Amino acid sequence: MAKLSERAGYAAALAVGVAIIALTIALSDPAAVAARIAGAQPWLIALSCLLDFASIAFFALAWTVTAMALGVRVGVVDGFVASVLGLVADKLVASASVSGELVRLAYVKSRRSDVGYAELLATLMVHRFLYNVAFVALLLIAISDLVSSGGLPHALVFVSALAALSTLAASYLLVRPESLKGVARAAARYSEKLLARFYGGGGLDLASRAEGFIDSVASSVRRAWRRKGLMALASALMLLQWVAGALELGALFSSIGYSVNAWVLLVTFPLHCYLTALPVGIPAALGVTEAGTVALFVAFGVERSAAMAVTLLVRFVEVWFELALGAAVAVAAGVGQRERLLELARNWRVEARVLARGGGGGGKG
Repeated sequence: MAKLSERAGYAAALAVGVAIIALTIALSDPAAVAARIAGAQPWLIALSCLLDFASIAFFALAWTVTAMALGVRVGVVDGFVASVLGLVADKLVASASVSGELVRLAYVKSRRSDVGYAELLATLMVHRFLYNVAFVALLLIAISDLVSSGGLPHALVFVSALAALSTLAASYLLVRPESLKGVARAAARYSEKLLARFYGGGGLDLASRAEGFIDSVASSVRRAWRRKGLMALASALMLLQWVAGALELGALFSSIGYSVNAWVLLVTFPLHCYLTALPVGIPAALGVTEAGTVALFVAFGVERSAAMAVTLLVRFVEVWFELALGAAVAVAAGVGQRERLLELARNWRVEARVLARGGGGGGKG
């Protein structure tokens, strides 16, 4: 019954997203939108898929290099596979990138049982921090140029500033994980009650374990900043990830024969990605992303039917191409890897029972 309820909720969320898309198309001259998409050049759409692949590759390489800075060997192939599977998880589960990060952590942990959770989590946190910094840097550079030339709509100054400030606030928590100790203590107390309720037992001290875990993460994060050369390389790769994404958007505009300023692409692409990560409760932020992206393009003077056509094309690349890529990667990872992930999940359940009974030494694995 619970599964039926979950499926019904998932279907309802998708239906809401599709309805928003349909309404957005209806307000954008559907005939003109269809004509633009029908006339799009296939080779440029294929190029945008290639650029999307390059963007994912730069993202994964930046993580691999970040992990090296922390003394953790993720590996180029494992980093890429985990990143692709994480993207698929983000598309299927509306969780503001949390599901994708958990998949990345679980995949690498299944491959590297000798590495502790704290070390792996630290690689994700520093990597996400670099991702956010590159996002804000490109956004501010592009906005500065557009403001100086009078090409930035006043309404978007506020939106861009809000996106930058919220990203910087999140980045502070990523680079200073010790600031989360208070939250960790509260979560630990709640977890103790849940574990005692489902598995019995009591007298746990998860709060001190949680603080110890956060201290371990913070120590790993500090270690990364001492490897300046590797961190500089990871930052450069992350900037290339954003540039590849903006070029992907530019290729799609070119495919329908529409010209857009490069700085506009560098502003709209990060803001478009910001929309895809909003926790709106709809898989892939369906509908919300389309409506918001069209509004962004129109605000920059893009003709509405062209804005709608490119939005649908970029979503085709970001959702369907990436889902197909994820399926191919999952098949390539093999059944054996699936079994290892299932074994890891089973081990977590066993560890939960041990913790609930007051046992366990809080080891790395």
